Amino acid sequence: MTREIQDITLVGMDAHSEKIELCVTQWRHGTEPVILKRITTTLDAMEATFRRNVPPGAVVVLEASTNAFSIAGRLTGAGYKAKVLTSDVLAGIARPDRVNDRIDAKNLAFTYARGGTREVLVPSKVYAEWRDIWFGYRNAVKDAVKWSNRIWAFCSGHGFDLPKRQRKKKVEEIRIQIMKLGWTQEEAFHADMLLGEYGHACEVREKYLARIERTVAGNMEMTKVMQVLGIRFVVAFVLIAFIEDVQRFPGSKNLVSYIGLNPRVSDTGKMEGVRKVSHFGRSDLKALMIEAAQCAVRMGKSEMHKWARRKLAAGMHRNKVAVALARKMVCYVWHILMGHPSPNIEAETSFKRKLEKLAYRLGPEGIGVLGYKTTKDYVTAICGHLYPLGQLTSAELQTGSLASA
Repeated sequence: MTREIQDITLVGMDAHSEKIELCVTQWRHGTEPVILKRITTTLDAMEATFRRNVPPGAVVVLEASTNAFSIAGRLTGAGYKAKVLTSDVLAGIARPDRVNDRIDAKNLAFTYARGGTREVLVPSKVYAEWRDIWFGYRNAVKDAVKWSNRIWAFCSGHGFDLPKRQRKKKVEEIRIQIMKLGWTQEEAFHADMLLGEYGHACEVREKYLARIERTVAGNMEMTKVMQVLGIRFVVAFVLIAFIEDVQRFPGSKNLVSYIGLNPRVSDTGKMEGVRKVSHFGRSDLKALMIEAAQCAVRMGKSEMHKWARRKLAAGMHRNKVAVALARKMVCYVWHILMGHPSPNIEAETSFKRKLEKLAYRLGPEGIGVLGYKTTKDYVTAICGHLYPLGQLTSAELQTGSLASA
């Protein structure tokens, strides 16, 4: 008995900050959609417009943009199936002389119906908050670097001794030099503004970093990812925030492609092109993993890191080695999150030092919030979950902290 194919209401949406264009169609799998109506509305009236013109359960497709996730959440709450597609889904479809919001809404519906489109995961509430924290931290780091560079240019232009890297020493040295010159308050106005902006950016960065560290310390998945040498608090936090559910990646290569560390394939006839790194993927995760790989090349002692140093000794460019090692590290992250044995995880003693530093950053109060009395209790409990019991010392086993974890 053949299964009857039903018609589906498919809506293409071109959304902006205020105006929304809708193309409501009737669609059956294997056929072209039939346009029923075109609607122009506002973001504030979106739900009311859908209730009047679109039946519940309809499929709504829209491009990824700054407000795509919030719109998808509102539509899901109203009883519709919202699907966020990649931002390049219409690349090569729209013509330069016929581009407007109404045409884009129609093209979205027809492109999705024809197949081959890629969906973007709409993060859940907690993971969306974590992503916001990462964006805030990244922007705070950029601001701190920007104001630090402007301070350096100011000192160079006025013949000051170039300041130290540390924030407190940098501010103190500049203040001392200004006092020695006997500048008035008016003359030192610009310097005070630079130092004030730099200090504020550093404070914001530290607040975001403290929040990231508290989150990592209380999240077992983030802690597990830190078993890979080169991955510390920030990288572990960002990886889990964007991976969210590792089950959505069927294999480690899928996660590598998501980050953008996979090589491009360019074949023309029988000649194979140069396999450079893909331009797709998340550029921020890609940069973090390459930085982690560069650190691992210097410090790692496992077979994976020895392989990377052999490639360097053979004359391979350091950047290529870093990208290749970053790709391997991402594969190990996938295996760790899937619960598979990973032979190249960091040695327990080295991993303990990471946890001790994390506990030091949290302080006694932060450790207490997690339910541990001392740093040793916290480190022993985490290692008891992640490493075989035979690798723990007898003193650690006698603390009894494993039973409380």
